[in-house]
Amino acid sequence: MCERAGFSPRLAYTTDDMVVMQSLVAAGMGVTTIPGLALRAHQHPAITATPLPTPSRRIYAATYGEPPDPPATAALLDALTHAATVLR
Repeated sequence: MCERAGFSPRLAYTTDDMVVMQSLVAAGMGVTTIPGLALRAHQHPAITATPLPTPSRRIYAATYGEPPDPPATAALLDALTHAATVLR
């Protein structure tokens, strides 16, 4: 998204901990992108979240062995395919 906007961010910290990301922002140490689901689980009171345009995503499913897949795996793959089609 940054490249499409014409710049490259300077990365000073990296973490996959959503609470730490928000704490760094609240401390004035930068900005972050964070999934909306993480904000619904916990949003630091000192931050302001601004929705960004949703970029297209690619979702891959890795399965074990050769098809046919077990019923639960086939159901999950069908649900992912349906969600990807409906949410486009």
